[in-house]
Amino acid sequence: MTALNRLLPCSPTAAPLASSKDLLGVGQNPGLAPVPASIARKWLENLGFVVRQVLPGHWIVTHSAPLPELHFYSVPELSQFAVHRAHRYAKTFKRERS
Repeated sequence: MTALNRLLPCSPTAAPLASSKDLLGVGQNPGLAPVPASIARKWLENLGFVVRQVLPGHWIVTHSAPLPELHFYSVPELSQFAVHRAHRYAKTFKRERS
């Protein structure tokens, strides 16, 4: 079990299906309590994402480039992305080389 998995309240379930209105599949809650925003943020930062909270309940997430920007408008949306989708996007974005 990795350190990131220990942050989860229980083992992750299958990712919710995306739809034309919810491309990332984050609007559906599969019945699990959302991960707290601080843990979701730490998990995303460990995957290389930059997370900015611009308003209460509004986060902008980017990776190694300014675009695309992913906007999340609630803690459940942010946590759904962190738990179910972030690892896929972290692998597809180009990483900066230092």
